[in-house]
Amino acid sequence: MKKFWLLIVSLLLIGILPAAIYLVGQSQEIRNKAAPATTLSIIPAISSKKTDDIFSIEITIDTGENQVVASELHLSYDPTKLEAQTITNGPLFPNILASGTIEAGLASITVGAADAKQPVKGKSTVAVVRFKAIARTDSPTAIKLAPNTFVGGLGEGAVNVLVGTTPATVTITEIQSQTTPSPSLTLTPTPISTSSAQSPPPATQSASLAIISPTNESTATTDTPTIRGIAAPGATITITIYSTPKTTTVTADANGNWSYTPDTALESGPHNIVVSATGQTGVTQTATSAFVVASSTESAIPVSGTVETTLILLFVGVTFIVLGGFVLL
Repeated sequence: MKKFWLLIVSLLLIGILPAAIYLVGQSQEIRNKAAPATTLSIIPAISSKKTDDIFSIEITIDTGENQVVASELHLSYDPTKLEAQTITNGPLFPNILASGTIEAGLASITVGAADAKQPVKGKSTVAVVRFKAIARTDSPTAIKLAPNTFVGGLGEGAVNVLVGTTPATVTITEIQSQTTPSPSLTLTPTPISTSSAQSPPPATQSASLAIISPTNESTATTDTPTIRGIAAPGATITITIYSTPKTTTVTADANGNWSYTPDTALESGPHNIVVSATGQTGVTQTATSAFVVASSTESAIPVSGTVETTLILLFVGVTFIVLGGFVLL
């Protein structure tokens, strides 16, 4: 009987261990084949604007053979020539993992695929940045992606699959004002009574778009949280909730207040709100907020793993069971 169990253990060692080594090698070969081959480009690559012009550029991706799950973008520019106003995600990445931020000379945002089971592959727009030309340039000024820009691929861990970026240049010229000399006239001043003089109309104050609730990084205790905010009175508000894609349009009231309550429940977990407001002047503002819908139950069972880990655990477990039976005998 001892010889029988020794034979079983030997067969297991001979059969399972080579299979595990082979599959680990295959996994490594697949990983090596998924060589970094993803590129980012800024379009249009060359453009010409006048001072005070407002325009947008797009950051586009070509994933190559990679399956991309997230992109961390850092866009640099000359703040003495350009003013970045907004940075938002493009249609390719519905999840905003880190809200857009704008500092002097740097605009950043981190976006992600719908989920790890639906990675991105192909060519499309990752993000859109709106600029204002603020000063004339003697030579084209560059807009480029900073070295710490990162693109993550499915199964690549912390490896940056980005191999290259293509910058853009903008030439800014001054607005040329033309004046036509008027003929010389002799005017007789007419005194104006102080009581009849008209006072100038009051200045129109533009309200900034803001999301009041749910606040950024907060947790909602209901799966239909009411989204509230402020904007210019009468502005058209477009609200998009990502993770569970929902888009709706509301109108700010006379005081600039607006709100929306989803008519269907949101899934438990993280969600992102992207709100844009278009006022009567045609200017569009954008605001974002991230929140979490609390889950009533959470599973402690891991939902992911690797082939290598599973095979090694299987091999160790079977070996212990067999050796345990052999000792008992």
